[in-house]
Amino acid sequence: MVDSLGEITPVHGSFYELSAKYYKVKGDYNSFYRDSLRYLGCINLDDLTAKQKQEHAFHIGLSALLGDKVYNFGELLAHPLLESLKVACPWIVELLLAFNRGDMNKLEQLQPQWCQQPDLARNEVALKQKCALLGLMELTFNKASSSRSIPFSEVAAAVKLPVDEVELLVMKAISLNLVRGSIDECDKVVKFNLGAATRTRSRSDQKK
Repeated sequence: MVDSLGEITPVHGSFYELSAKYYKVKGDYNSFYRDSLRYLGCINLDDLTAKQKQEHAFHIGLSALLGDKVYNFGELLAHPLLESLKVACPWIVELLLAFNRGDMNKLEQLQPQWCQQPDLARNEVALKQKCALLGLMELTFNKASSSRSIPFSEVAAAVKLPVDEVELLVMKAISLNLVRGSIDECDKVVKFNLGAATRTRSRSDQKK
């Protein structure tokens, strides 16, 4: 209903702020992330105190990491709100950047910090799988268009998984529409098509 108001008004900001708070209480990371970004689009950041900026940035960052439908970090990483965490809590900014690249090595390197945060610690397995999925997307994008047949062994090395877990990872990525392709079980090869790389490019370009 609020969308029917047309141009952005103070009503939009109040609505999305309340909606985000509701989803935060419910523990709905995906909806909290969505409506928090909408709220930020309705306000002037200068109206927030330094503490409010840090709190908003921290919780939105957490929801981006924990949301099982959030695989694009570009909008958040490009938002000036994130500057408030670069001194107050730099590890979460580094973690967001690591996820954006699908960097499993950086994820492990930062584990002593993020494991101190209860929500992240409780979701360790899900976080590692999500980072692996993003790593698969990054691997696909970085391949030349003529060489998108990738051996299981290469995928395993890139996402730091045993070779026998690669097939399940790829199947999940395809089911989530993160990549497009097929699996050759006999030759142990994943064949990605151009659609996968196009989708990944939109995400990768936003981080630059």
